This record gives sequence, C-alpha cells and structure tokens, in this order.
Amino acid sequence: MVSLEWYRSFVEVYRVGTVSGAAQVLHLTQPAVSQHVAGLESALDYPLFQRMPRRMVPTEAGKRLYTEVIAAIERLESITAKTTTIDAPKILRIGTPQEFFAEMVLHRLPQSFQWLYRIHFGLTGDAIAELLEGRLDAVIATQKIARTDLEYQLIYEESFWLVTSPRLEISFLSNLPQLEEYLRTQPLIAYGEDLPIIRRFWRVVFGKRLDMVPRIVLPDLRLIQKAITLGNGFSVLPDYLCERAINSGELQLLLKPTDAVTNQIWLAYRKSERESQSVQLLLNELSRKGAVKP
Repeated sequence: MVSLEWYRSFVEVYRVGTVSGAAQVLHLTQPAVSQHVAGLESALDYPLFQRMPRRMVPTEAGKRLYTEVIAAIERLESITAKTTTIDAPKILRIGTPQEFFAEMVLHRLPQSFQWLYRIHFGLTGDAIAELLEGRLDAVIATQKIARTDLEYQLIYEESFWLVTSPRLEISFLSNLPQLEEYLRTQPLIAYGEDLPIIRRFWRVVFGKRLDMVPRIVLPDLRLIQKAITLGNGFSVLPDYLCERAINSGELQLLLKPTDAVTNQIWLAYRKSERESQSVQLLLNELSRKGAVKP
C-alpha cells in the first residue's frame, strides 16, 4: 500500500533536488526519505530519479508524477496549515555577504512573528552550494553562477569609490596621473591578497596595472572603513558602505570615477521555489522603491 508520506518525500526531493535537503524540510532523517522514495518507485515499478553525485535528477516518469500529484499535496498541506497553527512562524534561511546584509538588507526584513530568520555569512560560491543542497532558501550573490535549476534577480548595482582618511591633505592633487603617482606612496588596505576589485578599478580608472602590495589585509569591508578613518591608508569601497561616512566626515573621497566601476548583486533561489513565500518576501522587500536600488 502506498503511503501519503512517500508522496510527500517524493515531492520535496523533486523540489529541493537532494535527499538531505528534503529531509531537513520534512524534519525526517535522510534514510527515511530515501526509503520513502524507494518504496514509491517499487510500488509504481519505475524509477522517479536518476541518482547523481550531488543531485537527484527527475526522470520523465518522475516529472509526470510530480505534475499529477503536486496540486493534491499542496491542497492537503494548506488544509493542515489552516487546521493547526495558522500563525506558526516560517523559517527563512539566507546566505549573504556580511557587510551588504548589515548595511542594506537587515533593516528591510519584516519585523513579524510570522517569520524566523536564519542568516549564514560567507562567499557566494559556498552559499550557492548550500542553496542547491536545500540548506538555504535564498542567497544574496555577488556573482551569477550558471545553473539551469537556479534563477537570479538583480537587486543592486554597487559602484566603487576611492577613499582615504580625512586627515590626509589632497588639495594639491589636480589630475589622475598625479593622483595615481601619489597613491603609490601611500599604504593600501585591501580585502584580500588578490585585490580583484582594486586591480579592476586601477585598470579602468588609471589605465594601468596595479603592482602594489597591501599594507593591511582585512576580510571585512567595515573594518577597512574603520582602518581608513583611523589614518591607516586608502582603499576602494562600495558606495553603499562609504557614502554616509563621506558625508559625515569620517572618510574623504579621493575619486568617484566618471566611468563607474560597478558590480551587480543578485538574489538567487531555486527555480522550483520562485513562487514560495520566502522568495516572494525577499523579492518584494529588496526590489521595492526606496529599498535596495536596482
């Protein structure tokens, strides 16, 4: 006899793409979810998934079954939700760069008892892997990693500015070559040893390759801002982080390029979850006028 739980496990594996991710959603063990899917395949007498190293890929039969049962499963889930705890909070798990989240996203999250937020800081590549495994619901990504099962929505385009300490006298600098030559005598503060943004900034703005070694490496943009304020050197920072500090006098703007050096920031989520409440919440809050500018 086929159990309803077998169908629920099948649907979640189909949605998330992994047994481990489905198990987390269903609050079951991985072996239990695997047994449910195997039991359903045995009862139907055809495979529903191809077992790949990191993904469960639905077969054509699996796709047909999903189409046939999903409406009934969602209807049963909605009835269960209405007859149990209507106000039960939903968990929203977000992977994100720490600085962007702190400056641009945290104050946009609805302060509602309907949502519980679980924030995971880290690099985009690692966060996307967690998203694909079903351990995150969405990722704020600084790059697009091509995957057919993911969608990206642009939420912000950051511009990079050259900034230094307000203690530094720069009034004698009158042109770009003079500024570039002068900066080579000053200590550079960077996010990492490889300097990807600063090198691109130098190439675009000054038309030269950068061969400087950073004096200080700080893997936190807000700490870089603090170090510059204290007079430790100069750096290239995103506009959302330094604009307020420049206006308040904590930082001094060396250069806001006419030909802007920019980087796009995206909200990434699984295609199968595009209509979910968690994804729609983030899209609404991060895309609405006056929030995070597109």
